[in-house]
Amino acid sequence: MSFKKLFLLVLLIGFTSVIQAQHYLGYNLNVGDTLKITQVSEQEIIQKMNDQEHKIINNLGGDYLFHIKKETDSSYIINFKYDSFFMKTTSNLAGTIFNVDTKKDISEDDVEGKIFKGLTETALEINMLKTGKIVSLVGTEDLINNMIDDLDFDNFTKEIMKESIRNEFGGESLIESLGQFTFMYPDKTVTIGESWNNEFKGDMKAKNTWQLDKVDNNLHISCNSTITLTSKEDTLTMNLEGTQQSVITSNKNSGWPIEAKITSTAKGISIMKGMESVEIPTTIISTTTYKPFK
Repeated sequence: MSFKKLFLLVLLIGFTSVIQAQHYLGYNLNVGDTLKITQVSEQEIIQKMNDQEHKIINNLGGDYLFHIKKETDSSYIINFKYDSFFMKTTSNLAGTIFNVDTKKDISEDDVEGKIFKGLTETALEINMLKTGKIVSLVGTEDLINNMIDDLDFDNFTKEIMKESIRNEFGGESLIESLGQFTFMYPDKTVTIGESWNNEFKGDMKAKNTWQLDKVDNNLHISCNSTITLTSKEDTLTMNLEGTQQSVITSNKNSGWPIEAKITSTAKGISIMKGMESVEIPTTIISTTTYKPFK
């Protein structure tokens, strides 16, 4: 074999290896499919004031349904629904503060239970780009109405409650919340070890650096993030900064996450209403896992 032919052969083999090392990252979903995910989160909030430590533990999550309704050139129209929801809040100083689980029977006098039971009775429509970025969400007002309208309160009280719930389940808030589960792809081919960036907005802002770690039957992706958490409630404001790490396994063909684990630590201050001159050192440590449910 001549040197010229050998050179061309080596060049061709090298080119083929480069092509094979490229992996498309993005969603490739089938219209009609229903995807089911379980979320379980534990959040530990530690506040220290006058040598006393107040520790609050939030355990929350639920089962979520995503039904692929339509595909466009750049996005998917998806019906989303909370199949179930639970949340339990305990304090080392006050005991159990909040405890609701929509899988259990809800008594007539359980206001919180009725509110979150209504959360499971409304389907929302998501428009999600093939990168996972959610660009619009329809149906949040119906969702909020279903959470409140069956309560035995006067209209004025209901409107106040709806305004409060909009902070968590209004359009923009819910888009940012769901996007933290779906939005991780660059919509391009990348090689193993290559990284890309995106950002989450909302009450929790995150600057994310993603990396494709490994490809076998699935995609193995990790992410390191710097986070800023700003929470403004009627009685409490928190300003925190920290880091977050994510490890995600996704279906190689569809891009849909199979399993995910997200851990974060953020530190800063809390300020209580009426005590604006007192800055309370605050730390939030959280772990969230996602996995399919049947």
